[in-house]
Amino acid sequence: MSAPQQQPYQTNGPFGAMQPVQTPVAAPRPPSDARLPRLFAAMMGVFAGLLVFVATFLPQSTYEQLSEGKPVSKFAETGWTRSFDIEPSAEEKEFYDKTHVARYGIPLSAAALTLFAGAAVGFASYRRGSTSPAATASRTLLVAGGAGTAIGVWMLGMDISASLSFGQDTGRFVSRYGTGSGFWILLAGGLVALLTIGLAIVANRREPAAPRQAPYPVAFTPYPPAVPQRHYPPQPQAYEPPSPPTPPAGSALQQQDILRPSRDNPPPPGNM
Repeated sequence: MSAPQQQPYQTNGPFGAMQPVQTPVAAPRPPSDARLPRLFAAMMGVFAGLLVFVATFLPQSTYEQLSEGKPVSKFAETGWTRSFDIEPSAEEKEFYDKTHVARYGIPLSAAALTLFAGAAVGFASYRRGSTSPAATASRTLLVAGGAGTAIGVWMLGMDISASLSFGQDTGRFVSRYGTGSGFWILLAGGLVALLTIGLAIVANRREPAAPRQAPYPVAFTPYPPAVPQRHYPPQPQAYEPPSPPTPPAGSALQQQDILRPSRDNPPPPGNM
């Protein structure tokens, strides 16, 4: 006879089917779409600042005077100084030395630097929430720099528009006022600055809150769905007869019970 094969131990009963439930691990949360306007606002702030800063050194307005069809005076003005294409006479040079152009380069450069600062803070705080102090500072700087740029470009445009109306043509003398390449680049920078303001304001919206997780993971389930639960009937209790009532104190029954030997302690044989 061969020895019976030993079966592996298997847990049975109501507690054998208890298995831990695997809690799913949440996937890493991707960056919220609410951060994209903040990133685009910082990028547009850098672009607008570069356009404005470069445009201040380029000719913004030009002036040319002709006498009998020949140019006698020609110069261009930037946001900082005046440059001559035709060298003026001694009297004209003395006049120009005592005057200076409207230095729009100062406020426009300050607005460009503000845009650069707001963009730098915006890039540094890209991973933070929209209500963080760094994000608030970036938004404030971008809005302030964009507004300053737009106001400076508008004022310069009004100034150049007024100078264009000074043109004359008397037949012998012709005075011509025009716009330079710096003005158009500056105008493009002002439009980008307005776009920066819009993106910075849109970036102020709150990001969607992360879904709340349960404080305690589900540890166990009493039975898997495939195993039915067992119900056991209640066990009957053994019947115990009620004890006889105790006779009143001093009665004959109580004295008889005292003199009567108990079953657990019978009297000795000699006393019977």
